[in-house]
Amino acid sequence: MKTPTQPPADDVLEISLAMSENTVSRVFPLLGEGVLVKGTAGETVEDFLVKTAGISPAYLKERVQTVFLNGRALDDFNMARVADGATLALSAAMPGLAGAVLRRGGIYAPMRRQISHNTPSPNAAGSDEILVTLKLFNMVARELGPDFLKQGILVPAVRVKEFVERQGRWAWDGCLSVKADGRPATTDQIADLIANSRWIRLSVQPSG
Repeated sequence: MKTPTQPPADDVLEISLAMSENTVSRVFPLLGEGVLVKGTAGETVEDFLVKTAGISPAYLKERVQTVFLNGRALDDFNMARVADGATLALSAAMPGLAGAVLRRGGIYAPMRRQISHNTPSPNAAGSDEILVTLKLFNMVARELGPDFLKQGILVPAVRVKEFVERQGRWAWDGCLSVKADGRPATTDQIADLIANSRWIRLSVQPSG
């Protein structure tokens, strides 16, 4: 599914949660479904991940072992460029033969030639703002997730609504306080607030 167009500033509901430190991980499934990150047209995948998403080059090299760009495995971060509506998925090393085949730059990479991103992207330099869906899985979500959540993640409201429905009464277990657009709220009010919004910027601050 193509990433939605850029949300207007006045169409974004800011929800800020304070959660006990050992329950922040309850929100990690949203990272696997994808958060929206603003970028600049023409950026390479590496520039986007390092300069825009704020992931260190060392972490990308040492921990991010599997990368998909629009559903195709990517070995060279500098070969491909992000475009509006692109989807990037990052994962740590996965077990078994499948993990070995999907690992970027691995000896089994030729076995997935048909699902690999092999064509260099043109040098489409530009300054247009774009929106990219970034998905974080397994150890990458656990290690990078807290910082992303502290800064705030932008997600379609429907995605948060579905998350709350799946989690049921456990959705906000460990939540110590809630603010909506800077005003105090309760967890019981979150569902109604989401229902009347198109976009949510969700930030989670660990406490205690």
